[in-house]
Amino acid sequence: SGAREEGVHGIQEAASADVSVIYKRFIKLASPYWTKEKNEDARQAQIMLAGVFALTLGCTGVSVLFNFLGRDFYNALAEKNVDGFWHQMQVYLATIPCVIPVFVFRDFFSSKLQLQWRKWMTQNLTREYFDGRRYYQLQGEGVVDNPDQRLSADVNAFTDTALGFSLTILNCVVDLVSFSNILYSIYPPLFGVLIVYAIGGTVISLQIGKPLVEINFKQEKTEADFRYSLIRIRDNAESIAFFRGERKEVEMLDSRLQVALDNALRGILKSRDLSFFQSFYKYIIQLLPAAVIAPLFFRGEIEFGVINQSASAFSHILTDVSLVVFQFESLAGFSATIDRLGQFVEALEALEAKDEELVEAARANVGGGAEAKMKAEAEAPVAKKGSIRYETGEVSAEGDILSVEDLSLRTPDGDSKLTEHLNLSVQRGDSLLVIGRSGVGKTSVLRAIAGLWNVGEGTVRNFHSKAPSPVNGNGSSANPESNGGEDYDIFFLPQRPYMVLGTLRDQLLYPFDSLEATPSRHSDDFLSEVLNHVLLGDLLERCEAETGSCGLDANMDWSSCLSLGEQQRLAFARLLVNRPNLAILDESTSALDVQSEERMYSLLGTFGISYLSVGHRPTLLKYHKKVLQLKREAGEYSAALMEASEMDMETYLLSS
Repeated sequence: SGAREEGVHGIQEAASADVSVIYKRFIKLASPYWTKEKNEDARQAQIMLAGVFALTLGCTGVSVLFNFLGRDFYNALAEKNVDGFWHQMQVYLATIPCVIPVFVFRDFFSSKLQLQWRKWMTQNLTREYFDGRRYYQLQGEGVVDNPDQRLSADVNAFTDTALGFSLTILNCVVDLVSFSNILYSIYPPLFGVLIVYAIGGTVISLQIGKPLVEINFKQEKTEADFRYSLIRIRDNAESIAFFRGERKEVEMLDSRLQVALDNALRGILKSRDLSFFQSFYKYIIQLLPAAVIAPLFFRGEIEFGVINQSASAFSHILTDVSLVVFQFESLAGFSATIDRLGQFVEALEALEAKDEELVEAARANVGGGAEAKMKAEAEAPVAKKGSIRYETGEVSAEGDILSVEDLSLRTPDGDSKLTEHLNLSVQRGDSLLVIGRSGVGKTSVLRAIAGLWNVGEGTVRNFHSKAPSPVNGNGSSANPESNGGEDYDIFFLPQRPYMVLGTLRDQLLYPFDSLEATPSRHSDDFLSEVLNHVLLGDLLERCEAETGSCGLDANMDWSSCLSLGEQQRLAFARLLVNRPNLAILDESTSALDVQSEERMYSLLGTFGISYLSVGHRPTLLKYHKKVLQLKREAGEYSAALMEASEMDMETYLLSS
C-alpha cells in the first residue's frame, strides 16, 4: 500500500498508494474553492465551471458529428460516388470553422478558471501558513519539507491537473454514452470485447506502474532539496567565497543532484516497463475492431464506411474506459502532488487544533460571556508543549513594559533545563543587559519573551501604551483589517537583520506598509532624517545613482548590496521609525565599530525607547543601567540582577 511513515503530528510523510487516503485528501484540497462557506466568489467559479462543462459537452457533440460525417465521406469514396464525395467534402470543410470556437473557448475558459483557482488556493494556504506563526512552528519541528515548493509548484500542478482530469472524466463519460450506442448498434459482441480488453489493460497497468506513485513523491522532494541548495549558495555567496568553499559546495550539489537523478532513473525504468505494455495495448486497438467486424463486411451485411465508423467509436470508447492505462504516469504524479499538499494542510490543521484547545482551556479559566471569551482568546497563545502563560495589559502607573515571572525553559524534548525560575521586569526608561556564557540560554529567554519558545513554565506579561485590540487564540488580530492585536510595542533586532524584498521605504516601515504609515511620522523627510541619524544618509544618493529612481523607492537586493554593518544600522533605522516602547537586541551591534555602536544606543535614549540587550562585547556595559547575569554550573542554574555600576569589567568578561 506504499511507504508509510508517521510524523510528529501523526501525519503520513511518505507517498501513499491507498486510494481512500488520496481521495480524502483530494476532496479536502479541492472542495473549499467551490463552496460559499470558504470562498465568497464560489458562485462565479461554479458558473464558469458549468460553462466549461457545457463547452466540453459541445466538443463531444462535435466528435459525434464528425464520426457520422466520416462515415458518409468514406461510403461515398468506396462507392466511387463523385458527386457524393465532393458534397461530403464541402460539408466537412464548412463544418470545421463553425466548431473550432467550441474547442478554443473550452481551453481558454478552462485555463482562466485554473488560474483563478490557483490564485485563491495559494493565497488561502499562505494565510493559513502565516496565521499564528505556523510557518515558524513547522520550520522548527520539521514536519513537512520545502513548504515553498508546496505553495508554488504543487498548488499550480494540483489545480491544473485536477481541472484537467475533471474535464477529461466528464468528456469520457459523455463519450462513453454517445459512442456506446453507436458501437452497440453496429455489432453488440464488439462492445463486449472492448469492455474485457479495457478491464484487463487497467489491471495490468496498475500492477506495472504502482511504484511510480512513490517515485514521483520522492522526485518532488529531491528536486526541491537540490533547488534549495542552489538558493543557499546565492544567499551565502560572500561567505562561501571567503572560505574558498567552491569545491565543497560543488561536491554537495553533486551529491544532491545524484540523489535526484538516481530516483529519476528509477522512474524512467518503471516508465519504460509501462510503455512496453501501453504501446502494445495502443497498437492492438487499430486492429481489434476491424478483426471483429470484418466478417460482417465480407458477407455484405455492412458497408465499408461502417468499418471506419466502428473503428472510430471503438477508439473513442476504449480511450474513455482506459483512462488509467493511458494516463497512469500523470495520475501517479498527481497522486504525489495530492500527498504533498495533503500533508501540508494536515500539518496546518494540527497546529490550528492545538490553538483551539488552548482557547478552550483559557476560556474555562475565565468563565463565560462575551467579555470572558475575548479575554480567553487574548490569553490563548500559551506554550504549545508547556505552560508558559502570555498576558497583555496597559502600561501601569509604575511604567512597567515587560514582566517575566518564574520563567523556566527546557529544551524542545523537555529533558534538559535552560533557565529556571527567572524573574525580571523592564520599566519605561530602563536599559538591561543580559550576559552569560554561550549555551546558558540567553537567546532562549528572548524567544520566550517573543512567544517563540514553547517548552517551559512561567508567565510573560507585555504592557502596551494603550489597550491592544482583541486577538484570536492563534495570536492574530480578531479584526483582520487591524494590526492592533500584534505586539508591536516590543521590537526585536536579531544579529543578522531581515532584509525585506522591496524598496528602501519598505525596509524602514516593515512590518507595516506605506498605506498603514502615519503621514507625519513616516513622511519622506522623516525617513530621510532617520537614515541620517543611523549614518546611512549617503544610501539615498547611492540608490538613486544605481536605480535611477527616488532613493526611498529604490528596489534592490538589500541583503547582498549592503554590508552586515549597514544592514544592522538599517535595522536600527527601522526600530526608530516604528518607535516601540521596548527594543530587544540580540547581538544587534556585533558588526559595528565602537563609534557607530555608541551612536545607535544613544539614539535609543533620544527616541525614548527602553531596551534589553544580549551581547558579549565589553563596550555594551556602559550603555545599560542594569545587568542580568545568567549562570549554569554543575547543572545548577542561577540568575543575578545588579546595577551596571556594581559590575567590574573583569567579572563581566569572565561572564560573557
